[in-house]
Amino acid sequence: MAVPNLQPMSANEFLAWVRDRSERYELVAGLPVCMMAGAKQSQAVVASNILVSLSPQAKRGGCRTTASDTAVRTTPDSIRYPDLVVDCGPPDSQALEASVPTILVEVSSPGKSAIDVTDKLEEYQSLPSTRVIVFIDPDVVSVKTYRRASEGDWTTERYDDLDQIVPMPEIGAALSLADIYDTLTPEERPRLRVVNATR
Repeated sequence: MAVPNLQPMSANEFLAWVRDRSERYELVAGLPVCMMAGAKQSQAVVASNILVSLSPQAKRGGCRTTASDTAVRTTPDSIRYPDLVVDCGPPDSQALEASVPTILVEVSSPGKSAIDVTDKLEEYQSLPSTRVIVFIDPDVVSVKTYRRASEGDWTTERYDDLDQIVPMPEIGAALSLADIYDTLTPEERPRLRVVNATR
């Protein structure tokens, strides 16, 4: 929810303001929004597993993989903090935000509503540099990717088997579901079954 008694902020004002806060915030349409704290361990493990897997691969292509403290400016008055960001812009150790956010990863949690995810997806897709957006359920084997095609349209891919691999040729990398869920025991994603109606 939005923080009461605060005036609307620009993205630059927010980045300066949020540095002194112990709570987690995002800027949405010019207003600071307090994010849910206390992620489950499965969330943290999935995010850590992806960071460990993607970092060396992205590095070979000149990109950096960072965790949830890297800001992504999605609109002139909105700042988001994806769970992982692959930034392929020029290195800048003092930067507070990704300059070329190429791959964005969100690990779902009870505190992230469907509206929140939908809004973020639209904002992420509006970024010219973003090539792949990944949404992951940490408790069920379920990975959904949105990939920008060469024509600019977006395609959707779903992965729900631990033997599968998510290709990321955009940065010369690949992400296996076995690595994503390493050390966890996620449930299998429910599958549709055809029922014989004559019985």
